[in-house]
This record gives sequence, C-alpha cells and structure tokens, in this order.
Amino acid sequence: MTTMILEQSEHPLTPADLDELEKLYNWKFPESFRQLYLQYNGGYLPDEWMERNEIIFGGFDSIRYGELTAEQIYKNLIESFPQLIDLFPFAYDQGGHSFLLSLRAKDYGMIYVFLMDGEELVDVSDTFDEFLELLIVHEQ
Repeated sequence: MTTMILEQSEHPLTPADLDELEKLYNWKFPESFRQLYLQYNGGYLPDEWMERNEIIFGGFDSIRYGELTAEQIYKNLIESFPQLIDLFPFAYDQGGHSFLLSLRAKDYGMIYVFLMDGEELVDVSDTFDEFLELLIVHEQ
C-alpha cells in the first residue's frame, strides 16, 4: 500500500492545536484523522493521484493557519446550516462541496459530502480510513 502524500500543506499543527479544538467543541477526532493532520495541515494530492482516485476530490482544508481554515468553515456552516453541528468540514470536492467528518455519537467517524445547493448530506464512507483509501493510488 502507498501512504498518503499531500503537497502545499499549511504551517504544521501540534497535538495541542487539535486538543484545543476537541476541548472547545467536546469532540474526539479519530486517531487516523489526528495523525494525518499532524503530518499535513491540509494540502493537495499529487497531480497523478487526482486523475486516478475514486472520488471527485479538491483538497484537504487546513485546520488552523492559512486564509480560510476548517475551523472557520465549520463556524460558517453551522451558522447557516445548524443541522451540521458536530460534522467537521475537513476537505472539499472540485465543485466546492465540503467533506464532513461526523463527530456525533449516532454516526461517529462517518464521512459525508454536503451538497450546499440542495442542503443534501450524502454518505461517502463509514470511516476516515475508508475515505483515505478512496484517495490513495495503489501501485499495480
């Protein structure tokens, strides 16, 4: 298996950055999510991966640091769409829709894409690890 590679990541996060966000909202990020964000604070897949992955994917949002962070996107989303409370936007597709990580008890860890124009929440994967598998290009 090939591991995740991201380019143009923002300033690195520390465990304290993630801990602070978890404490603020009473969340617990999945361990694989924490590990990816401690390695890469947002970024883009290599071009050769973008053409070959299984979903239409734009990139990962930085959680903190940068112009528009996932933390700010979350605040904006729940202001307009309160039904998205505890669904954390961490990435986006090429149409500008947000991929959301569920931090709710009823569907913890599931990944959705939020189609803003129809206010529709669409299942993408059951876990963050499964989501990453959709993006990783495997050697053949």
